[in-house]
Amino acid sequence: MKLEDLFREIAVLDKLNWKPSLSISRITSDSRMAGPGTLFVACKGTRMDAHDFIGQAIQAGAAAIVCESIPESATVRHIPVIQVPSSRNVLSLVLQRFHHIPDERLKLIGVTGTNGKTTIAYLLYRLLRQKAKAAYIGTLNYQWAEHQLESSNTTPGPELLIPMLAQMRQEGVRYCVLEVSSHALDQGRVHHLPFDLAIFTQLTQDHFDYHQTMERYFQAKRLLFAAKPAPKNMLINKDCAYGRRLLEEFQSAKSYSLESAADFSARDVRTDFTGSRFNFHNAKNKPLAVEIPLSFKHNITNTLTALGGLALLGFEPADFLADLRRFDGIPGRLERVSQGEPFAVFVDYAHTPDAFENVLGQAAKLKPRRILTLFGCGGDRDFGKRKLMTRAACKYSDIVVLTADNPRSEDPDRILDHMREGLPQDGEKPCQVLEVLDRRQAIEKLISLAEEGDVLFILGKGHEDYQILGDKKIPFDDRLVARECLQRKSRVLS
Repeated sequence: MKLEDLFREIAVLDKLNWKPSLSISRITSDSRMAGPGTLFVACKGTRMDAHDFIGQAIQAGAAAIVCESIPESATVRHIPVIQVPSSRNVLSLVLQRFHHIPDERLKLIGVTGTNGKTTIAYLLYRLLRQKAKAAYIGTLNYQWAEHQLESSNTTPGPELLIPMLAQMRQEGVRYCVLEVSSHALDQGRVHHLPFDLAIFTQLTQDHFDYHQTMERYFQAKRLLFAAKPAPKNMLINKDCAYGRRLLEEFQSAKSYSLESAADFSARDVRTDFTGSRFNFHNAKNKPLAVEIPLSFKHNITNTLTALGGLALLGFEPADFLADLRRFDGIPGRLERVSQGEPFAVFVDYAHTPDAFENVLGQAAKLKPRRILTLFGCGGDRDFGKRKLMTRAACKYSDIVVLTADNPRSEDPDRILDHMREGLPQDGEKPCQVLEVLDRRQAIEKLISLAEEGDVLFILGKGHEDYQILGDKKIPFDDRLVARECLQRKSRVLS
């Protein structure tokens, strides 16, 4: 593609050595991938600044450079240099143009929020797949048709995302459901992509290591709805204070709620450890009786959101009721692990204080004999939420096992110190607390304590099949480990 075609109608600050007919055959922000015919886009990252590698890109044969500040080096004097306000935004724009995205044949659905986005996005994907070719991009993986790729990020960068969307379009995919993270929005990974539907789940404390404050975190999420072009449809959680802020600002948006009148609502809610039932209400149709094999109130909210989203995309929610009854769940989201024992074991990705409140609080309302909870906290991440997670776990549980999650480069004992700050104080509800840093041994201990009528929760890692220790990623899957422990317990009891 010619340079002038890539940059037509894109705002730039300056152009040096402009060659409008220059042919570009590749676009990259990685200087190691630069070569003849390459447009190198120098982006500022959280750890490195690609402006420092412009010289290397030119030495490798880059045909043109995009940057925010023009380097003084004489090496740039013979090739086009385009100065722009935001290299990240321009990277997304030129990649879209290069790959002929957007395309009306491929409709994009974006889901953002602290909790619920994986369940909602994956559920939407599974339901849409019953009616047309569909794709999912998110925390679990990236999948469509026969393709299934490991997810490098919840929302991949544009150099992976845009070509992937182009491939989907070529293979006839009609709907792509994306989990859109706050990092992705803040870093322009989905800049200028046209969404047919944007969904806001809710907002609670997370990622303070990156955003620092709730307001900055919220403003990052808001970008999905304030984007240009604006999403054709917006669906926002009225039960969240931040959702109500968005609804006040974006008045064409539709709302959903379990607690009050809304465009889409759930009433007559019933749930237990085997599944849930509710009546789906919207202004256009008679109430629909919905049954799902997913437990707890927050999964009723997630299903309500998915049905509301389908309605906004032009589908009849009633057409999906049978699919919902057969739905086999989301990997690592309240996933039941069972070997026929007289107690329930769930593995869940909950890793925020609010997620703990949702899962454990709902479990307590169902009045099991006891609640036993195991969790750790990720290293090199938001320190402030650690004691809050412990506080929530102890508030609802009879026994809590503190262990490691993904310590990464942080000392596991230091993480445990932060977790201990949330232990019950004098006068608060007592809770038996055990500390077993080795996660495999911790799961073994948790299951050894289980008795008939108990419910066990293994929280934090969900679908992950690895554990990050230092700079090493070792195989580890809570579900497999729990199943092995249950088999051993069963053999001992028999």
